[in-house]
Amino acid sequence: MASRRDELNAYTAARKRTVGAFLLPSGGGNDEDAPRPVKAVLPSVVIGVVIVAGFAMWGVIKPAAPKGWDGGGNIIQGKQSTTRYVILPGDKGAKVLHQVLNMSSARLVLPANAKVVIVEDKVLDAYPNHGATIGIPYAPDKLPKAEVAGQTDKKWSVCNSPGAEEKAPPNQAVFVAAGKDATRLADPKLMLGAGESMFVQAPLDTAGLQSTFMVDRTGTRHLIGNATSQPNEKALIAGSLYGSDMANKPQRVTEDWLQTLATGEPIGFQTPPGFVKDKAVSSKLDQLAKPEERKVGRLLNYDKSYFMVGVDKLYSVSPFQAKLALSNPDLPKAAYGGAPAKLYQLSAGEYAALSSVVEPLNDAADIPDEMPTGKAVNHEGRNRLCSTFEGMDGTKIKRSVWAGAEYPAPVDAGASSARVSPGHGLLFRAMDSNDPASSGRNYLITETGLRYPVPTNNDGGKAGASAAPKEPAAEQQPAGQEQQANENQARLGFDKVTPVPVPLLWAKLVPAGPVLSKNDALQPQLA
Repeated sequence: MASRRDELNAYTAARKRTVGAFLLPSGGGNDEDAPRPVKAVLPSVVIGVVIVAGFAMWGVIKPAAPKGWDGGGNIIQGKQSTTRYVILPGDKGAKVLHQVLNMSSARLVLPANAKVVIVEDKVLDAYPNHGATIGIPYAPDKLPKAEVAGQTDKKWSVCNSPGAEEKAPPNQAVFVAAGKDATRLADPKLMLGAGESMFVQAPLDTAGLQSTFMVDRTGTRHLIGNATSQPNEKALIAGSLYGSDMANKPQRVTEDWLQTLATGEPIGFQTPPGFVKDKAVSSKLDQLAKPEERKVGRLLNYDKSYFMVGVDKLYSVSPFQAKLALSNPDLPKAAYGGAPAKLYQLSAGEYAALSSVVEPLNDAADIPDEMPTGKAVNHEGRNRLCSTFEGMDGTKIKRSVWAGAEYPAPVDAGASSARVSPGHGLLFRAMDSNDPASSGRNYLITETGLRYPVPTNNDGGKAGASAAPKEPAAEQQPAGQEQQANENQARLGFDKVTPVPVPLLWAKLVPAGPVLSKNDALQPQLA
């Protein structure tokens, strides 16, 4: 039987082996000789000290500025302050450090493809020659990427919504849409479909545009009635299209919104040749089985075709005009013996017998053909109305119209600038006419929602009272070498971008910002 001393020795040995296994689990050695904790901790401490010392040494020897940072071709950014600077030639060739207001200005005063370098603020503060702050106030700090600025699939849309009160001016927002914003503007559920239209009216204070309009799905506005139409006739036309209870409830829109639409022919009642307003005129079309249908102006229908009876012809009309004619106040007395106008269904035999005398009734080409739905899309809660520029098809503007319960993208109430989809922008030419080859002015639109003129003559600014610094590109240019066709565009990073043609009507809807030119960017900004 083991004594108490033997048990104590066995316990002590087991404890040492356990501690040794945790601190130094490798094989070998004496179980009785467990390592001290310092044998495991000391190497880690030494390695940590070496690493810290290495970082400290790198901090001492690391350069505070990259090599050649003040060579005159870099956009310099202070590491701590993030302030931007450029180096420009001074008197007698001295290098002068100028603070610059924004990235656009920095790029405009330097050669194309200038790089951004980070420099310690203490190095910048200690630079021997400091010049005046230069740049273009309110020029954009963030520029779109070149591949984004030349994309032609962006949508320009001007949208209106009702004012806060019945007679308050309508609200307006402008969108330059890409990505999901453009996808929403192309949503077929929100774009106008066959037979759909908007019922709108110009602002109360807009001279010459006091009447109401039907806007069809092609983006064409049609006056309800014409210059000689009486108010009751206009109300009947509107009632035929949108219901008598909504005939006097057009949605007010801005003149800008209306002007972006194509101008179509007025909407009015059609009658066939030989029709007399206050007198019944008999037709010679004996092919009609019922004598009462042989009256000039009667409306007939066969399958999906519609006709009006003439003296000796049967005139084909569109479903749109047939629907409208049923509300013509002159038809009941002249063609229906005082009864309301209605459609007579032709038999197959009558239709076959009359086919040789059918002629189309002259109608304006831009008047819709489809049967109206009987209601305006903006009377159903979809009162955010958008007129959208889709691009150019030769010399023809591609348009679409859209109606939703909300704007296609969020906008701030009262914002005066356009809403540009985040991460996007556009270099475009505002065309003086609808010909993409016509003259125009180049602009850059950025996420700020402003359009900035980009002159093509490499100047564009007026010199201030103080002399502007010299810019390096001009001094480095060999004698006799011509400048790039558009140096300003190239310096901004868009030398390979072709400006996208945009009609002036849409371009003017975006507020203008300052001119982006080399000369303007070189101007000192005095307190």
